Amino acid sequence: MLRFVVPLALAAVLTACGTDDSPDAEDPTTAATSPVTTSTAADPTTDPTTDPTTDPATDPASGWTPPAAYPTPVTIRPGQVGKVRVGMSLAEGRATGQLEDGAALCGELVRWTGNPDGFLVLNDRSRRISQITVSVPGPRTERGGIQVGSTYGELRAAFPGLTKPVADGWDGASVYPPGEEDGRAYLGFLLLVPPAQVTDRTPVIAIAATGGDKPYFQYDC
Repeated sequence: MLRFVVPLALAAVLTACGTDDSPDAEDPTTAATSPVTTSTAADPTTDPTTDPTTDPATDPASGWTPPAAYPTPVTIRPGQVGKVRVGMSLAEGRATGQLEDGAALCGELVRWTGNPDGFLVLNDRSRRISQITVSVPGPRTERGGIQVGSTYGELRAAFPGLTKPVADGWDGASVYPPGEEDGRAYLGFLLLVPPAQVTDRTPVIAIAATGGDKPYFQYDC
C-alpha cells in the first residue's frame, strides 16, 4: 500500500513548491491520452467466413455434381414443359413431337422423345398428362432461368413468393411458387437436403410442372 501513497504525496509537495516553472513543462491536466481502440473481430453471426451456412466444408450440398445436361433448349412454364402441357391427352402429347409411347412405368404411358435421362411424364386415370418432371440441367424456367443445379438463393430471387421448404422426396425438401391467379402449385422444385439443412447454396435437383396440385416427387423409377 505504501508504494502507492508515498509517490502521490511527494508529487503533491513538488507541485506546491513549483519545482519546474518552465513554460515548456507539460501540464498534466492537458497531457495527451492514448486513443481508445475497439476490437474489429469478426462477428460469427454475420461474417461469411465464419458462418457455417456459407462454409463449403460444412455445406451439406458440398461435392454434389449435377448430371449431364440435356442438349436441346426447353422452356419450363407453370403447367408446361416445352410444348407439352399438363392436361393434354396422350395423343395430344405425342402430336407435339416431344413425346412418344413409353412403358407403363410409374404410370408413364408416354415418355420424352428419345427417352433421355432426367425426364418423367406421368398421366392420370383419364389418360391425360398430370405431371412432367425434369431432373437434369438444360431445361430452364421461363421466369428467372432456373434449372437443375441452380441454388435455392437463385430460386428465391426468381420467385419471391416461394413457399417455405417442406419435407419431400428422398431426404429432400420441396418448395412451390404460388400461381399468380389462384395460388395453386403449377411448378414445384425439389431441393437436395431436408428443410432444416437448406441454405441459399442448396441446389435444385428436380423441377416439376403440374396442373395446380403439388408435384409428386416421392417415386423411385
